[in-house]
Amino acid sequence: MEMEVLLLKFAVIGGDKRSALLCSLLWRDRHIVHSFALEKAELPAEIPKAGCLQSCVYGADCVILPTPAEKNGLINAPYASQPLAVDELLVSLWPGQLLIGGKLGRKLSMGALEQGLQTADIMQRRGFTVGNAALTAEGAVEKLMASSPRSLWGSSVLVTGWGRIAKILSLRLYALGAAVTVAARKEGDRAMARALGLEALDFPQLPEALGGFDFVVNTVPEQVLGEKELGCIRRDALLMELASAPGGFDPHRAEELGLKALAAPGLPGLCAPYTAAELMLEAIYSTIREREE
Repeated sequence: MEMEVLLLKFAVIGGDKRSALLCSLLWRDRHIVHSFALEKAELPAEIPKAGCLQSCVYGADCVILPTPAEKNGLINAPYASQPLAVDELLVSLWPGQLLIGGKLGRKLSMGALEQGLQTADIMQRRGFTVGNAALTAEGAVEKLMASSPRSLWGSSVLVTGWGRIAKILSLRLYALGAAVTVAARKEGDRAMARALGLEALDFPQLPEALGGFDFVVNTVPEQVLGEKELGCIRRDALLMELASAPGGFDPHRAEELGLKALAAPGLPGLCAPYTAAELMLEAIYSTIREREE
């Protein structure tokens, strides 16, 4: 999708394959694109890999960070040759520059405010989060099929939570022939799950039910599968974590109990990076258009 504004200079900082592909999409739309902390990524020859942060962001109309933007005080940059601290980035930017990323943490947001930057979090855009949830669900199905000798068809699957990812994933699994049960706290959510053809239960009911599932997928970013619940899961079942930290269960304890636990962070960037980059591009363009109006 081509942008209906003046051509801009973008500085793309850090990120995974999504960010590398985003660079290509921006360049395709004839923008000026510089990159930093993407030294190990494959980029078109036309996109400079800046030797220093200052030269990358100098004169940039928009500075793009990944999703999530930061981890433990560092910019999320798996393709970087060396770590990049949030503070180091912030002091390199100029007041008035637009900083766009996903899941901007408190430290980054407050620091940007102190620097006089404009900020936008694409995880606050519904179109982006719904699309991202769909890609996560699709990637989760792929990982489940690749990680178990069982088919999803005919299997019994528990999905904890009823957020965007859980809803889409539950319906994808149901369409593949799995018997899907949703664990949700709210009565209305459980009623909706049942109305869609799924089974539903409340979290206090889990210990009695967990032994019947071939797959258990958590989407809740807080511990809902404690010691008691983990002890009820069959050792031949597959346990998957889709939630962000701290997650729904202790992976080390799950391993100690002999469970096969699969951590699956960043699935859009792993399973569908091009489509994920297109979602980022659309969210970035929409943000810029809104600020121009």
